[in-house]
Amino acid sequence: MPFSSNEIITSSKLSSSPTSEKDKPAPKTSVVNSVLPWKTKWKPAPEDIKNWNRFLSTNSEEMSKSLQFSFNDLKLRGFAGHTSAIRTFGINESANIFGSGSRDRSVKLWSLDVYRGIENWKTDSYSECLISYNGHRRTNISDVHFITGGGSSSTSDIVASCDGQVHLWEPETAKTLHQFNTGKANMVSISPIFRSRCLVGGNNDGTIVTLDCKTHSALHSWKSSSGNSGVLRVVAVNAAETLIAVGFSSGVISLIESRTGSLVATWKGGDSEVTNMKFHSNELLVTCAPADHTVCFWNVSRLALVKTVPVQNDFISLDLFKDEIIAINSNNSVSFTPLNEDFQPYTSKFKGSIFKSQITSFGVVPVNQLLLFGCGEGEIYLYA
Repeated sequence: MPFSSNEIITSSKLSSSPTSEKDKPAPKTSVVNSVLPWKTKWKPAPEDIKNWNRFLSTNSEEMSKSLQFSFNDLKLRGFAGHTSAIRTFGINESANIFGSGSRDRSVKLWSLDVYRGIENWKTDSYSECLISYNGHRRTNISDVHFITGGGSSSTSDIVASCDGQVHLWEPETAKTLHQFNTGKANMVSISPIFRSRCLVGGNNDGTIVTLDCKTHSALHSWKSSSGNSGVLRVVAVNAAETLIAVGFSSGVISLIESRTGSLVATWKGGDSEVTNMKFHSNELLVTCAPADHTVCFWNVSRLALVKTVPVQNDFISLDLFKDEIIAINSNNSVSFTPLNEDFQPYTSKFKGSIFKSQITSFGVVPVNQLLLFGCGEGEIYLYA
């Protein structure tokens, strides 16, 4: 997918009277060692260059064989452009890009080519976004996904982003391809399904809708629970794309067959709202109700609770990497909890000098084992 970095254009006012060379202001050549303020070029600090060299010296083959995420607490990069809290990330590692959705109503795409920028920071505007989609009208952008179909060719990638309504748009031009009309209901959570040709979305009225991203049509609309389960919070799809799991504000979890809409099961999964949910395998569902301070593992074939993992802090968000839970905590730390008892869990707290505001979201870049962190004031950082 071809992208080119945005050009930096400067302008000056024309004066009606001549100005001598002595009176002309000196050109601004200074740059800052931070991702802020937004419209300045990013300059690597000595510590960043040291981190970069350490990252390049890591053994990627050994990292790929390990069941644990190789986190070395190395800040590699900052990304400048958003002006409000980052809510979600979508990552397309094969195309070397990622997307970020913010409360500033924009979705921005950025380069993930981590082998550029540090050495060429004077000429390469790596920290600036490739393109910005500004078609959203609501502040709560809950999801960003890269999906197949609907673009200029049947195999091209397009971006799906959700702010209660689902937008499809081209990543090269930020041109809106389609906006699905969900009526009065707001779409709370979306996930790709059926080899990324479709999206499955959960509305706040409790219905599950399947959207075809190629024909721009709604295929199905199903009930996601048998009774009053509260407000729908999150949906997840297993790797085989046969099951859809739904989490509710009441702590209830539902399981739905993806092709027929049949309600397979409903059970109480927590004492508070379920906001985080991932399939670890086709049969193992991981859920978290943050106020319960517990992560639960459910065997969806036997409908049994097989494992619980207590957590010390309130979770902001969690994800899975191989046999490990990676979570962002409310005290601006990241924790790694292995499912294999032979490994020890550990937590790393970030420096207040770097993270000026609360971490609000994160994303896992699995092949290169990198983490993206988004913060309350719009900062984005790439860590190894």
